[in-house]
Amino acid sequence: MNPSTDPGGVHGIPPRAIHERQLDDDMLLLQRAASASHQRGQFLEAVRVTAAVLFATAGVLITLIGHGRTAVSIVGFFWFVISAFLLKGLAGNTARQGALLQEMFDVALFHLPWRATVAGDPIPEPDVRRLARKLPRGGSKDKRITAGWYDPTNDVHHPYDVFIAQEQNLAWDARLRRRYSYLIAATAMLWAAIGLVAGLVVADATLGDTLLSFFVPSLAVYQIAYEIWSGQRKVADERDRLTKVVNTELHNGRPGPIPDDEWRRLRNVARDVQDGVLRTRLDTTRVPEWFYKRFRDDDERDFGDTAEGHRLRLAENTPPLT
Repeated sequence: MNPSTDPGGVHGIPPRAIHERQLDDDMLLLQRAASASHQRGQFLEAVRVTAAVLFATAGVLITLIGHGRTAVSIVGFFWFVISAFLLKGLAGNTARQGALLQEMFDVALFHLPWRATVAGDPIPEPDVRRLARKLPRGGSKDKRITAGWYDPTNDVHHPYDVFIAQEQNLAWDARLRRRYSYLIAATAMLWAAIGLVAGLVVADATLGDTLLSFFVPSLAVYQIAYEIWSGQRKVADERDRLTKVVNTELHNGRPGPIPDDEWRRLRNVARDVQDGVLRTRLDTTRVPEWFYKRFRDDDERDFGDTAEGHRLRLAENTPPLT
């Protein structure tokens, strides 16, 4: 499978816009494979989080009951090791696979060259097809794919059309990740308060017993909470930085033909931004599906309106705004 179509780029207005080409069969195949890989990553993350929460809950019960502290502490510590090393390693491999599939999709859709020095080799076509078959056809995720990710970019000269799509991707994800990091931080602080109250006040245990019975079984959940919080903020910061780069080019852009030297410069910027997008996708921290759905409609409207504003200003055949 060729990871790039027209890697030399398109001069002028592309014959078919990004929002149309994303629904071609080869584009849908890549999106389905990426979604299936992402789903596996979400499952691994759910296993880590669920088990960690169960051990942390057991810590609260043991703190209140006063029996079984040693056993729960030992099992909780061993699960912390499994979660932090084995499962996190598996999640890292899955994240890389999903990131490469998304990179293959974007590179082909945006007419950008594949950078093997950054991404390595693309995923072989048989593996792409195998993964794509794992996503149930007609399911909620498949319907979201066939509805299209990117908003219209018709009548916009390349590569400004790419910048519009990249800005939508970067800004939306940065907002979502930052929002989720706030939730994780608040939950971790609340859980610590619950443990202290349960041990020192309700059970009238010593500080040492409270630490042993509550916080040792909670090691895995705190490790995951810190990992998610710091990872989400790091990715959000990088995506915010890239959004500023893209927005600068969009705001400096004008409708109509682009001189060759400027066209080449803009293409290089778009390719560099795409490298940054790939780096953030390689991070194992994820936003759960339920959290994404909670804010999807409002976010989709906000960033869809922003993309349309860019399109109207840069489209060659669109009447000026009044």
